[in-house]
Amino acid sequence: MCGRFVAASDPQGVLRFFVVDERKADDLPPSWNVAPTDTVGAIVEHEQRRLLVAFRWGLVPSWASDPKVGARMINARAETLTDKPAYREAVARRRCIIPADGFYEWERRPDGSRQAYFVSRADGAPMAFAGLWAVWRGDGGDVLRTCTIVTTDASPALAGIHDRQPVILERDDWAAWLDRGERDPGAVRHLLRPSEPDVLTLRPVGPEVGNVRNNHPGLIEAVA
Repeated sequence: MCGRFVAASDPQGVLRFFVVDERKADDLPPSWNVAPTDTVGAIVEHEQRRLLVAFRWGLVPSWASDPKVGARMINARAETLTDKPAYREAVARRRCIIPADGFYEWERRPDGSRQAYFVSRADGAPMAFAGLWAVWRGDGGDVLRTCTIVTTDASPALAGIHDRQPVILERDDWAAWLDRGERDPGAVRHLLRPSEPDVLTLRPVGPEVGNVRNNHPGLIEAVA
């Protein structure tokens, strides 16, 4: 799964890297400890143009009676997207890319303790998480735009500490994933695969990241 990630890159650099045509959201402050229900940047397609928007992390389906369900829908398993009512329409009509610098994962040790790791791209480039989004409207007219991160089996680089990872789209996959004209989930299913063995690198980090109140660059520094 992906329960925490880092989004601390320069906003202008993100716009250039992802070839964004228009920014529709204000710059978000850098975060080294993005947590569920936080506001995150995302890239969507509208009329064949890429837009940078803001979503709350944790998908709330349009039919949900209470937006609190979003806290339990931060990840969507690639294998069952078309089986789950919460994700079935989104994978056909509302796909997005969530930019990130890396994510955290925890290894459970034999003694019951947990070791945190920071996972990033070996080439140092930003990650492009495959995401889905939804719009929820409350009885009082409130509008909530939310997203979830699609996960798949872990790559060989990560499998030793966890069995899942976010789907990380390669540059050649971005256009197909964002294409609003493609509404057949089967046409993009092949994109929802583990990263190749040499794409990811990881390093152990300190336990401070486990507390969402901690948010600074030191969280991603390696520890012995």
